[in-house]
Amino acid sequence: MRQVNVYRLDVGSCNGCDIEVFSAFARRFGLEELGVKLVGDPSEANVLIVTGVPTVKTRDMLREVYERLKPPRLAIAVGACALSGEAFEGSYSVDGMVDEIIHVDAYVPGCPPSPHAIVEALVDVLKLGSKAWEVPGGFRGMPNIDAEKCTGCGACVQVCPTGAIEMVDEGNERKVRFRYEKCISCASCEEACPEEAVELGAERPRATGDRKAIGAEAKIELRRCSACGSTFAPTPQLERTLDRILEKKEKFSGYRDLIAQTMGLCKNCRNLPENIRKAKILLFKLDLTA
Repeated sequence: MRQVNVYRLDVGSCNGCDIEVFSAFARRFGLEELGVKLVGDPSEANVLIVTGVPTVKTRDMLREVYERLKPPRLAIAVGACALSGEAFEGSYSVDGMVDEIIHVDAYVPGCPPSPHAIVEALVDVLKLGSKAWEVPGGFRGMPNIDAEKCTGCGACVQVCPTGAIEMVDEGNERKVRFRYEKCISCASCEEACPEEAVELGAERPRATGDRKAIGAEAKIELRRCSACGSTFAPTPQLERTLDRILEKKEKFSGYRDLIAQTMGLCKNCRNLPENIRKAKILLFKLDLTA
């Protein structure tokens, strides 16, 4: 059996991922039986596990430790900080990402990732076969987004503490992107979504060879202004808003088309004198109806 030695290096983390790395080498996970051992000297190791985000004080140390590894030098970046900088991204002390300093063979997302995910990453990178475990009940993995339910309202973007969710308008589409390399599985997006379109999956995040390729995305059609033709808001959001208005005020159902026409105007066109006049007339009618 070929012996594989692993060295762990923390370049700037909270130590949450380090605890999970040490847990991964517990007897019950069977790495020792596969010939994988944790060592305290990088010159004895073939594999480097990196946790945390590189800082101005640890950048050179990371490069030096990597160069001391025995061939073939393999590196695994573990945890959201090592993949993206996470909450520390943009900090004055952060000095690049791990893969900007050394070559990284696999990325394990999570904050922190489970020991199971770390073991699976080692097994995959070292081509030692396969290992799988059942995910415990109530496990919070990566968020899944239901594109059919998502209205592109942006509530999830507003509450995400690590900026792991992006909302980009391109042409006649709004893209809501979940970047798993920054996700900490806090479930804020799931709790904030008014349409219940986001749910944290039960599966563990798997190791990947491209940290920027992991994630989920929903594409939502943008409504064009009925007056000027410019895109201005997601069509599903406008439709759902109208439905909610009529659910709360059934008496307004006879004015559905007029309300929809007003909602179909962009901000600039709504401020035109003739459209302001029409809107005031509609509000007067609605007030009388109520």
